[in-house]
This record gives sequence, structure tokens and C-alpha cells, in this order.
Amino acid sequence: MQVKQMAPRRIGRPDAQASEALSRHILGTATRLFIEQGYAATSIEQVALVAGSSKATIYRRYSSKEDLFAEVIKDITAVILETAVAAERAEKNASDPLATLREVSRAFLELAVRQEAIAVYRVLIAESPRFPEMVHRVMEAVGVPLEAVYLRLLNAARDTGQIRRDCPAEVQHRLLDGLITGWAVRESLLGRNVLTSKDERDAFFNSAWTIFLNGVTHI
Repeated sequence: MQVKQMAPRRIGRPDAQASEALSRHILGTATRLFIEQGYAATSIEQVALVAGSSKATIYRRYSSKEDLFAEVIKDITAVILETAVAAERAEKNASDPLATLREVSRAFLELAVRQEAIAVYRVLIAESPRFPEMVHRVMEAVGVPLEAVYLRLLNAARDTGQIRRDCPAEVQHRLLDGLITGWAVRESLLGRNVLTSKDERDAFFNSAWTIFLNGVTHI
């Protein structure tokens, strides 16, 4: 009887491509569970079980559930963070920081109305009283770097004389954030479908940006 020779099993760590695919699978599973169940009801053990992985595999990537949740937020906000990083690089040689600020702000509106982003934002709001450390980690990972880019661009625009200097950049950033995303996020959190088409988002953003410019460029 002829014995069929089995292909040798691969041992050791998976290659980079397989490792990246596994990381994406784990992150996608965690995102779904956090959205469906909330932060408190989701455990590393459950993420491992549903993902068909092991706790050890997850802990090699994330030191805690807080780190995993922060990575979920970073993944969802990747578009705006990538835009912000590109803006940060460009601003060093940019002659028009206000145009770069507009680009970042438009990308931020696009992110703010994504259903996945809104769902995770609901989790963040609901769980923040019980898990303030988790909120702190998320803000350190996402909010602080993004705000820093906004402030650098606003200060650069002030230095070049594009916007007025009699209002602190921090206040200008908060006002801009409220104009661009405040209403859209509030309505979306309440389950109302707003700015569902790109044309609607473009029109809304252009109006909000014009209002912002009228406030920061006129005395």
C-alpha cells in the first residue's frame, strides 16, 4: 500500500503577510464585538474565541483591552490621521497652510458621518464614566495628535497673515470643529441620517468653511 506523503507543516512564526492578515482579522472581530456589545461586555477572551485565535496571540499585539479598543479607534480614524500626517509633513514647506487646514477639515467631516465611526463613538460615550482610563488612551492615541496638527496649521496661517491673531488657536480649533462636525455628529448619534451623499457633504462643508473664514479673516 502506497502511503501518501504529507506536506511538511510550517513551524515558527507566520510570515509578515500572514501576520498582517491575522492582525486585520482580530481587529475587525474586536470592532464588531465592541460595537454590538459595548466595551464592558467585550473581553479579550471573547475576541480570541470569535476570531478563532488565542489570547496569547492577541496579547502579543495589544497589552490590554484598553490598547485594543484604542487601536480600533485608530483604525476607524485612519483616513483622517493619514491626512493629518500628510498635512503635517506638507506644512513645513507649505505656502498656504489655510488650504491644508481645509483639506484636513474636509477629511474629518467625511470620517465623522461614517456609520462605523458613529457606532464606536456611542460606545466611547456610554463607557466613559466607568472607564476614564480607556478614554484617556483613546484621546492620547487619536485626539491629541490630530489636535496638534490643527493647532500647527492654525498658527502657521496666523504667522503668514492669512487669519487674524486676536483669537487663540485653541479657540479657533474648537469653533472650527463645532462648525464642521458638531451638528453632523449629534444628528448621527441620535440615529438620524444626515449628509448621506457626497454632494450634500460638499455643500455643507463649503458653507461651514465660509462661515469660519468670515470669522477668522475679518475684524
